[in-house]
Amino acid sequence: MSRTATLKKLLGDDWSLEFVDADGDCFFACVSKAFDGDPTTQDLRDVVADACDDETLESFRAARAAGLEDYDFVDDCDDLDALRARLRIPGGAAGCVWADDFALRTIAAHQKVGFAILDEAARGAGRFVVIDPQNIMIILQRTRRQHYNLVVRGHSYTFSRDEIDVHWAVRGDADEAPRAKRARRTREK
Repeated sequence: MSRTATLKKLLGDDWSLEFVDADGDCFFACVSKAFDGDPTTQDLRDVVADACDDETLESFRAARAAGLEDYDFVDDCDDLDALRARLRIPGGAAGCVWADDFALRTIAAHQKVGFAILDEAARGAGRFVVIDPQNIMIILQRTRRQHYNLVVRGHSYTFSRDEIDVHWAVRGDADEAPRAKRARRTREK
């Protein structure tokens, strides 16, 4: 089943994916697109870099020491300034760093937005992850290759929490979607 077909099965026929380039800036591009290009992807990278402190550097080093390959970039960061410079490198350039949990939470706080993520690599209820729920939410699809795409409904890129609660009723596998939709229709009558 295609990604779009799976999404429609889970959320409804009026939902679709807005694909973004897989250049290392995909998360930032999704957020930028959701806000009509303001802030830019580089603005968002700068927000993350500026939010880093010595504790952030140490937590990245601990993740690397634990064997997490996604943090191998920290081997080249001798100090906080080097880390910030590395995080500012745009997607498509050699050495760019992909968004991690720190980046997602930093952007959520800065933009006063939450993220609802449909994670294709997870199973069951774990497929649906919510980060920093807010009154304004952006829905993202995370592929098995850790790439983000933007989930849209018509021409809407951001959603209220109430809209998420109504349309994000599925908490399990796609096979449960019809049952969840029937339950939702019954409640609405």
